[in-house]
Amino acid sequence: MAIRRGLAGLTMRRLVLLLCVLAAGALPAQAKALRFPQTGKHVFLVDLPKGWQTKTDARGGLLLIPPSQSQHAMIYLAILVDDKLRGQPVSAVAAEVAKSVGVETFDKEEPARMTDPQGAVLRGTAFYGNIPERRGLSRKAKIVIFPLEPNTWAQAWTVTQPGMNPVEYKAVDQVLNNITLTTE
Repeated sequence: MAIRRGLAGLTMRRLVLLLCVLAAGALPAQAKALRFPQTGKHVFLVDLPKGWQTKTDARGGLLLIPPSQSQHAMIYLAILVDDKLRGQPVSAVAAEVAKSVGVETFDKEEPARMTDPQGAVLRGTAFYGNIPERRGLSRKAKIVIFPLEPNTWAQAWTVTQPGMNPVEYKAVDQVLNNITLTTE
């Protein structure tokens, strides 16, 4: 009888431990707060979920890359300062940055907005196009340009490829909703 109670107690302890582990896994993943770029007047503030990675590119932009099991999308952030584009319309700036990945034309253009940490609304324009890939495939690009100064723009890209599922779209939207742009 005592052995039975001991085994029952041990089983109950294991069950409680298992429930604690499962409950900890069900908690929301901790976000990592990023500031990009590290210095400068205009800065993106990002709350990046656990599992997402970052990588800077040769142009000084920041790639936000989802966990390996759901890499059908990425987000790209950059601050563009270019005196050659001073005074140009936002569409000219979008065309210039899109050339670097092979986007030649935009399918659609629409107003876009982002709020800063103080709640002010920054107005920009979203441009939609296709990034050509090998074998006739393409990725979809949404490039949002926010004018900041006569020679300075913030750009936020979302690049998706075929095969994204609703969970991946939701994860990308969650990250996009946790990005703010501020001027210090």
